[in-house]
Amino acid sequence: MNDENKGFLLILSNKRNHLTAEKRFLNPKKLYISEIAAEEIALLVSELDGKEKINDAPLMVTMTNSNNGVSVDKEVDSVAALADQENAAQIVKDLINIIRGYDMDEETNVCGW
Repeated sequence: MNDENKGFLLILSNKRNHLTAEKRFLNPKKLYISEIAAEEIALLVSELDGKEKINDAPLMVTMTNSNNGVSVDKEVDSVAALADQENAAQIVKDLINIIRGYDMDEETNVCGW
């Protein structure tokens, strides 16, 4: 049995041109620290903007648990919404919490009820 931790994947996508920037976290708990979450989002914005200017394009922030494939996303109107560090950090925390809630539900509701 292979119990290798595949981690969580944080993806930022430009919805106009479908370009993406992503980073894998083997320990996503550190993203609960607001400064770290905001910094990671800023790095993804910078990487994505370097591929092609984002301007006012709508963006999608996606978090995927690579161990089980559970993925959730949040659409944001523009990069300005992610420039606010508190907002960016809260988006990341919300996505992680949704995935963790789903994971806990799967563990307790084996039969699907």
